[in-house]
Amino acid sequence: MLKFVTVLLLLTLFSCVPVPPESQRSNLERADTHYKLALANLKANHPTGALKELLVAVELDPENASIQVALAQTYQRKKAYMQAEIHYLKALELSDNDPSYQNNLASLYLDMEKWDKAIYYFDQAAHNLLFADTAVSIAGEGYAYLKKNEYQTALGYLNESIELAPRYASPYFFKSMIYHSLGNIDKEKLSLQRAIKIEPKFLEPRYQLALLLVRENLIEEAHEQLEAIIEYSPNTAMSFKAEDLLKTLSGSCH
Repeated sequence: MLKFVTVLLLLTLFSCVPVPPESQRSNLERADTHYKLALANLKANHPTGALKELLVAVELDPENASIQVALAQTYQRKKAYMQAEIHYLKALELSDNDPSYQNNLASLYLDMEKWDKAIYYFDQAAHNLLFADTAVSIAGEGYAYLKKNEYQTALGYLNESIELAPRYASPYFFKSMIYHSLGNIDKEKLSLQRAIKIEPKFLEPRYQLALLLVRENLIEEAHEQLEAIIEYSPNTAMSFKAEDLLKTLSGSCH
């Protein structure tokens, strides 16, 4: 599924907690060690290794919200969505509804195509005055409404997100998707170009722009977008798609 909203990986270690009894301290220290090893595995894009560490950590310290949310995110990356939901909800309970966890749970509901639940939790996060990434959650709401085909509502949220964070590229890309659905090619193209200008390594809008340029018979310009994808992200699924399209375009020129 399209990766659309930056999930906020706010995996902070617990702090300012009471000193545990001596009988508990060794378990908490061991849990912390496994948790840190899990974070290292996640950073290195080894979710299976992270999962093994987190399953040990959560058994040793089940009341730690940071461990719970890390486990949820790891399950989400492995597309084990039901397990991810369980641990996000537990993290919310333990953290007294931390808005970053609400945002992450909303992103999970997008992956699960539960649009209304996603909207609810994005909205909860966005209206928390202590949440630093309001524009991300509002853009997430816009994307969910887009998936519900409620385009005008979606545009309202996406424009609000842009007002809050003009240098955040995702809402421009989501707007391009709406304009594509509405058949407004000029606005679709402009939105794609703005997303790329803000974030040159944002590959999905580059690919979509290349497709649009092909439809307009602007083959040379399409080549430039596809070659940039390959340069920025070699040997990835997106670069292979770009290479395949380049081969198709080259073959059609003969």
